[in-house]
Amino acid sequence: MKQQFSLRASVCLALATLASSSALAAGFQVNEHSANGLGRAMAGQAAKPENASILATNPAAIGVFKDAEFSASVSFIDPNVDINGAVTYDLGGNTVGGDAAQEDNIADTAIVPGFFYVSPINDKLSAGVGVFTTYGLRSDYSDDFGALHFADTAEVKTVTVNPAVSYKLNKQLMVGFGLNITYAEAEIGSGVSNTLVDTLVAFAPSADALGVTLPQLTTGNSLFSMEGDDIGFGWNAGVFWQPTDMTNIALSYRAETKLELEGAVSSETPIFPINLNQPGSLDLNLAAITELAVDQKIDNQWSVQASLTFTDWSTFEKLEANLEDGVDFLIKEENFDDSWRASIGVTYILNDEITLRAGYAYDDGVVSVENRSLSIPDTDRHWFSGGMTYTMSEDTSVDVAYVFIDGREADINKDRTILSDVLPGTDFTTNFTGTQSATAHILSVQLNTRF
Repeated sequence: MKQQFSLRASVCLALATLASSSALAAGFQVNEHSANGLGRAMAGQAAKPENASILATNPAAIGVFKDAEFSASVSFIDPNVDINGAVTYDLGGNTVGGDAAQEDNIADTAIVPGFFYVSPINDKLSAGVGVFTTYGLRSDYSDDFGALHFADTAEVKTVTVNPAVSYKLNKQLMVGFGLNITYAEAEIGSGVSNTLVDTLVAFAPSADALGVTLPQLTTGNSLFSMEGDDIGFGWNAGVFWQPTDMTNIALSYRAETKLELEGAVSSETPIFPINLNQPGSLDLNLAAITELAVDQKIDNQWSVQASLTFTDWSTFEKLEANLEDGVDFLIKEENFDDSWRASIGVTYILNDEITLRAGYAYDDGVVSVENRSLSIPDTDRHWFSGGMTYTMSEDTSVDVAYVFIDGREADINKDRTILSDVLPGTDFTTNFTGTQSATAHILSVQLNTRF
């Protein structure tokens, strides 16, 4: 049985269906807030308030609506992440075993919902609330994966409740502020791989001759596991400026949310020199996001949008379990880099009923080769998208969007010590060398209505 590092709970149906793959955005960021936004690869999203879903990217822009607005979206995500490589085992610099280690489709399909409501209070003040996610990932390897001791299952699920207000300073300028209440659950872990078991069995006679007793391991058992969850608090703010009737400019910021995920650590494999069967916690910080966006009308039908987004991923340095007895257990070094995302899109109003969209984005990966892990196999991505709005009536419309994401093939090279001082001054170590490839398809639908 596979065990994982698990942070489990259930607060609502949205969280129960929420998941994502790291193939989709830098680190484990999620961009599926809005079907109309996805139709142009989220270009200019903070500067183009077409419906209530604008709240997720810029609370200031909800002040443009004259009536109460409600939007509900659902995005179906079909990622395809493949790992191809080989694992080796060394003792004192001598290779003592190894084999191929490859797995296809390590990321599951996911459904990501979002709900938004905004309403004017008076001529200057508007308020709203959104329920959505900004972070999530899932990767899962079978017991047959030859490098299971590097990664088994990794999952992060979050749901954020975001009440917000917007204040109109004058006819051109609005400012907004929101509070973020985020519930998170996650899982990450490693297990005993078949290649590790085979290597220990083959090496056992030589070890016995040296007077060394090797542990008896079972394929698929966990090396460690942990359970817990947490609720964190943050804030977001934005500015929405309309210098002319043809131009919107926006700046938005979502602050870092700090989480302390509490639970219980356990292990089925007695190879660690510490007690892993006890309560523990883990710090997980959700990175701050800054977006500069522009929406420029060309005429009554055509407009172009652009965004530049910065995510402060460099604060995500490591995953470390803090055990109840005071010992810190390092799960893995992450050492993420800050990331940039640039997007450009176009919107065309075909007629009173149909609006068309298209977009492209380049999403910068957050890790180098030495820091890329099998749990979060991040890489650079190209987004290609298209979408449309069908206006059913004066008050109701439906948005649909399709996105294809093409991830750059990337190298992975990871080392890990399995047993320390097997012989005096000699460690039993392992290495995985290989590549990852990733693509994804997203289909999103959204209903918008005003009251």
